[in-house]
Amino acid sequence: MGYAVHMKNEIEATFLAIDKEAVRNKFKEAGFILQTPEYTMRRKTFAFPNVPVGQKKWGRVRQESKKVTMTIKEIRGSGINDTYETELVVNDFDTACAFLETCGIKAQAFQENMREVWTRDNIEATIDTWPGLKPFVEVEGTTEESVKKASQELGFDFTQAVFGSIDLVYEKELGIPSETIVQLPEITFANPPKKNAA
Repeated sequence: MGYAVHMKNEIEATFLAIDKEAVRNKFKEAGFILQTPEYTMRRKTFAFPNVPVGQKKWGRVRQESKKVTMTIKEIRGSGINDTYETELVVNDFDTACAFLETCGIKAQAFQENMREVWTRDNIEATIDTWPGLKPFVEVEGTTEESVKKASQELGFDFTQAVFGSIDLVYEKELGIPSETIVQLPEITFANPPKKNAA
């Protein structure tokens, strides 16, 4: 018996260098509800062997506020519709990490950041703070139109949105090449990436 693997298209837009209090007020005015107050998230990323040049595919285990997820992510381009993920909710961070390593997927990096989650209808908006970066907002939804509409309603200029993963944010904000960020063994508040980390 075969099983279909569902890889969902992740529709999200990132807006850089925001003021947390101003954005929280915008969320409230737009009818968003605070689902998860700011907490420290930790994650470990894993590198797949034999990924063709030009493709990005990695594993991730993430400890969120109240759950642990194990995810395979793949970026097939630089547009809003080019990020895909398959995700499982698991019961233990360390066991999930050991599972991926047992499959021959090597641990690559440990990262931590702060996250706060707001929702309205089918839109999830997060305020993320990563070591060494100014806070930023991610607006995620089920369609490109819903993400655009919510972003504009919140006062963000959609033409300034960034699409992709955190390495692109470090590249845009600090000028650290994406290739350097993805190879750092640790990104923590005690050991943040710095501009001269080349």
